[in-house]
Amino acid sequence: MQQTTDRRGLRNSPTSQSQRGFTITELLIVLTLMGILSAVSMPTLKGFTVTRRLKASAHTIRSLLTFARDMAITDRTAHLVVFDLDNDRCWLASSDTFNPSSPLASALTAQNSTAVNASTTRTNGNPLATTNAAQQGGTFARASGILGVPYAMEKNVVLAAMMTHQNGRTVQVDSGVGHIYFSPTATSENSLIYLRNSRNQIMSVAVEAASGRVTVRQLAAEEIETLGFRTEN
Repeated sequence: MQQTTDRRGLRNSPTSQSQRGFTITELLIVLTLMGILSAVSMPTLKGFTVTRRLKASAHTIRSLLTFARDMAITDRTAHLVVFDLDNDRCWLASSDTFNPSSPLASALTAQNSTAVNASTTRTNGNPLATTNAAQQGGTFARASGILGVPYAMEKNVVLAAMMTHQNGRTVQVDSGVGHIYFSPTATSENSLIYLRNSRNQIMSVAVEAASGRVTVRQLAAEEIETLGFRTEN
């Protein structure tokens, strides 16, 4: 094989390793490996997204409950958070307008409230974002921007159950409508809201009666089994 010599007297081969390209076989091997890695990682990424949505819904409920507590103290009027378990949504309500015999009437729609229309447009459909805007000097003062505006749970997240302790007895709601109130003194009732996602993971949002403090926690598999939640595949 003929070799060339550069000006420094070094011999160079025209077929050196640095000049050789990839063969079709090598490219196919690389693409195959990429496909395998992608197939292995996809379930993990999907599971992460599903868990994130569950946590996002739980923390949004906590924010709404905490806001209801703060508004009850500020306005010296009891405020409530209403939960529609059949449609997996919740919203803020005031005792001045809330009717326990018709709780769904406290939920507004974009058709009967221009405030709701503007609120959802400005906040991409998240009523709690309006809360932040109001606290920062936004158009909507205090709770008026989100009062009665339903917030839907994240995709594949459902309101599995709700438990409240009233008059010394425990009331469990698996369907229909329930609510949690906060008095002007910040007191509430011992309550638990359970949220479930498509992977049968469950998070609880707890309200403490004496202080109205709200906490969020993800349940372990043993706790879920003990509570007897029906799993859905």
